[in-house]
Parts: sequence; C-alpha cells; structure tokens
Amino acid sequence: MLEVVFSDSAAGTMAVAIGHKGFLGRATSVIISDGTVSKEEIEKFQHQAEERERSGWENAIPLEGNRKDIVNLPLALSVGNISEAGICLERESALSLLLSILPDMASEIVTELLNTSRKNYATLLEKAQNGEPIRVWVGRDPDDVCGLYWLLEQLRPIGFEKLDITIVELPMWETRPDGCIVQYNGWGEVEPYHLGRMASLGKKLPTNYLRSLANRWRELQQENSPLRAVINGKLVSVSETLYDTLILRELDTLDDEFRESVLVGQVLGKNQLGIGDGWIALRVEQFIKEGLLLPITTPAPNAPIYHRMLKKIK
Repeated sequence: MLEVVFSDSAAGTMAVAIGHKGFLGRATSVIISDGTVSKEEIEKFQHQAEERERSGWENAIPLEGNRKDIVNLPLALSVGNISEAGICLERESALSLLLSILPDMASEIVTELLNTSRKNYATLLEKAQNGEPIRVWVGRDPDDVCGLYWLLEQLRPIGFEKLDITIVELPMWETRPDGCIVQYNGWGEVEPYHLGRMASLGKKLPTNYLRSLANRWRELQQENSPLRAVINGKLVSVSETLYDTLILRELDTLDDEFRESVLVGQVLGKNQLGIGDGWIALRVEQFIKEGLLLPITTPAPNAPIYHRMLKKIK
C-alpha cells in the first residue's frame, strides 16, 4: 500500500512509525513560559514525557508496510498558480516565492522539494495504474486538502472506478490516558506510535466522491486565485490579503519597535491557521513595501528574513 503525505514532517513521522514495535528513545524538550520552573521540575517533566513515549510504543498497534512506499508530495498547493496539470514550472515559482523568506537557502530547498515530489509522483502513477492500494493521510490544513484534491485530478485518467483509495483524516483532538486533551495541527505533530491505530480509522472513498473532489480541483484551477484556504470545512479560493486582518491585530499589541519573528509567531500561535511562516512573512514584507513598517536591523546570515527588528511608521 502506498502511503501518501504532503509534507516532509509527515513523511518523517511515518518513516519512524513503519516497522517499529518498541521504544525508540529520542530527544525531549520542555517549553517553559515564565521561567520559574526549577531544574528538578524540568527533569520531572522530561521523565514523564519519556515514560509516555515508552508506554505509547509498548501499547502501539504496528503500522505495517515499507518505507519505500511513503509517497511525499510537499508541493504547497494552497499557494500560487495551479492552472497546469502535474508538477510544472508554476510549482517551482510558488515554492520559490514561499521560500524566499530564506534567501540563502531557497534555491537548494526548492530543488530538493521538486525532485522529491517528481520522483514520488512518477512512482505513484506507475503503481496506481497497476492497481496498488493508496492510503492518503490528510490534515485540516489547506496544503493537505489541496494535495488530496490535486492528487485525485491527476489520477482521473486511470479511472476512478479502478482506484483503491483510503483516506485517514487527522483527528481534531484526542484524549490521552492521563486525561490530557491533545490537538494536532498536522500529521507531523502526531507521535509515530499512534499512526498504526489511526490507520485503522481510514475510510474507503466511493467512486462518485473521488470524482466530486477532483471536479472541485478543476473549479479551483479555473478560479486560479493566489491563495486557497479551508473555511467552514470547504476548500475555497481566497484573496492574498485573507490573513492581513489577523496580522494587523497582532501588530497593534506590539511596541513601536518590535521583533518581526514575534509578530509572525503570535499570528500563527494564536490563530491555528494550518499554514507555515512563509505566507505571513511575505505579507509583512508587503506592509513594508507599502510604507507601514520599516526594517531597522538586518537578519543574520542564513536566517529567515523576519529575524530582524521593525519599526511602525505612524
């Protein structure tokens, strides 16, 4: 079975999950908001996290499969021109735009993402034509939903009635045995030992539903807006200014001189938009071009462009 995901983080989680049946042991971090926690308490939290992971692996349902069957398509299809089929120059342009926030590394990363996607896409088409079952892991973020719709449109020539497709949807929330409520923003945040259990919740998609999702992608292609978002559970075309109100609201809470990274972090942290830092940073860049903000420092080498101080222009 092919395991389709739409981000490097999700692919990494799945690579850990497949074939593992015991405690791995890995780095554990503890985030403290007010700085008042003692070293002993931090060690306690770390121990609890390690024990939770150990218990998770001991009680896990194994995710059977082969890592070679992970099909990662990190195409960021919620952004940019989508008028063409397949993986063409328009995807390179969209990825280059998003990753322009990392000017020293953008070209290398874009090349790697495209190479990964094109190789996996070719494998997917070949195996799908031969009747290989496909399981698609879909989150609620726009890139995942766009990825699913795009994928079905690419598979249309094979014939929907010939496809064996299962969808595993990211749960909105889960309750841990200790009563803690956990919310995930994407598959990359899910502990690998949960994937075997979650795979059992997958649903086979009927032919007519597959066709309707692919048809929706065609509609989005015709609209070809610069941005797509999931609003009230529906994937829609939206203006590039969609998130500006949220950015401006957080901007009002900051001093006249502020770290741009704080602004980007607050927008993403408070609103759970299901998008990365790239689009928010690009919108702030537009505010700078429009004269609303002024950079007063420059980022360090290899740092994102938003690692700098900005000043409000009154």
